[in-house]
Amino acid sequence: MATYIDEDLVIVRAERNAKSRRKTVLAFGDKVDVLGEQDGWTEVRLVERFEGEDVGFIRGSPRLRDEGILRFSMIDVQQGDGMILETPAGRIVFVDGGDNQLFARHAAARFRYRQSSVAEPLEVDAIVVTHGDADHYDGLNDIVRSETDSSIAARKRLFIHPLRVCHSGLVTRPTNDTQGKRIRDEDKFGRSVEVGDELLAIDLFDDPRDAAEDMANAPFKRWRKSLDHWETRGPIDVRRVAFGMDAGEIFDFLHDEGIEVELQGPFATDAEDPETGETVPALPYFHEASKSPEPHLGAAAGGGDPSASHTINGHSIAFRLTFGNVRFGFTGDLNQESMDRMLDHLTPAQLEAEIVKAPHHGSSDFDFRALEAMRPVVAIVSSGDENAMKEYVHPRATLMAALGKCMRDRTGIVLVTELAAFFTVRRDCHSREDLAAFFKERKDETFTGEELRKLFVGKPKAEGPAGSFFGFERTNFGIIHIRTDGERVLVFTHSGREDLNEAYRFRVTMVADERQVAFENVESR
Repeated sequence: MATYIDEDLVIVRAERNAKSRRKTVLAFGDKVDVLGEQDGWTEVRLVERFEGEDVGFIRGSPRLRDEGILRFSMIDVQQGDGMILETPAGRIVFVDGGDNQLFARHAAARFRYRQSSVAEPLEVDAIVVTHGDADHYDGLNDIVRSETDSSIAARKRLFIHPLRVCHSGLVTRPTNDTQGKRIRDEDKFGRSVEVGDELLAIDLFDDPRDAAEDMANAPFKRWRKSLDHWETRGPIDVRRVAFGMDAGEIFDFLHDEGIEVELQGPFATDAEDPETGETVPALPYFHEASKSPEPHLGAAAGGGDPSASHTINGHSIAFRLTFGNVRFGFTGDLNQESMDRMLDHLTPAQLEAEIVKAPHHGSSDFDFRALEAMRPVVAIVSSGDENAMKEYVHPRATLMAALGKCMRDRTGIVLVTELAAFFTVRRDCHSREDLAAFFKERKDETFTGEELRKLFVGKPKAEGPAGSFFGFERTNFGIIHIRTDGERVLVFTHSGREDLNEAYRFRVTMVADERQVAFENVESR
């Protein structure tokens, strides 16, 4: 019978030997089968690793628990967002999915033990696409691609059936129209109307597949095909989500586990459709950010031209998830103008959360008052260098400083995915053939030329032959993990060593209807 690790971090060795080099670290809430004890060692099967056949040994008798916990991970997808939430009962929620293969590869490895297939796909209880920027959802299309792409190894494939898909309702048009003329920002989401001093986008879709073909850019077209593909495996509840809707009904599958979701954006308004005269939901356009070095203070908010990018970011699905005493705040790519609007609808108490995902990868376009209201104990930032075309200098120094000022009490934790990653120099490379040889040595022939270019950085060697460079491999992606039973919280990342983690633990208790946070020593074996 499977049980769960009740210690913070536990080293599992491949052999009943303290000097065994092959090690795996299990964390609070990981599932194991205890096979027996002998000579001061506990033999366990690592239930959630690969096909479930991994067996190892823990020195002594590890503390175990009968009930699962809530497990959250922010995946390092470079530029973008991609998060996975697993409930104590094993329900799965994807929040975004990046725009490259990294989220799909992580999910395939993470759920490999479930042995998904066309006949038995992995049920994902919900996918929340916070907004329609490609770096938040295009990577989900790679999950579909993994099913049939012959260049992808079988172990990296994942077959899923999402039961619910939530999105903001905006569908982004291509950069240019069919005649090659650039589409204005004011027309990027279809029709718009002016009401007072606001420009409102009125073409919102409950299902993005209902948008006309010329309404969707290339990533949206791929996304529609993915939804059609998954729907062949069973019905999918696809719906637009906004503040004021019944979150309890949308996330009803979480009720029996005591998990509550509160919607905190986007904030839709009513407008009249000029063609039908009907009242329809609409989302106001947001504007170019102030050029001030302090946009987070609200100066000149909304003073620029209407901006499609600020509009789709600002209307991210924002929500607070509560499990026991612990609250998670999800902010998508909110900006200063949208966070200012959030403060018009929500009280500081409604925004407060112990764990907060920093908005928009750490952009400088945020609202300081909103962060103050959130009062995080832990702030997590998803950012990463991918290529020059996707470089936005995230996270910004002003955002990092603001997080420090807004932390609850005197101790706070700020983790950034790219800072938690680890690189290793593997060899001197003089050509692409050297790179290919490197992967052949590792018995991994699934990487193509484009993937090689992403994984390696070419730097001239002053002392070496002309054109030679070092090969760098990212041996550890900067994944941020948070585990909680509703009171005890463990936050950790990995490092270049299998048995070394940056980890923090604290406890959230209720005292006179207020949450009190106390840090504790991390248990390590």
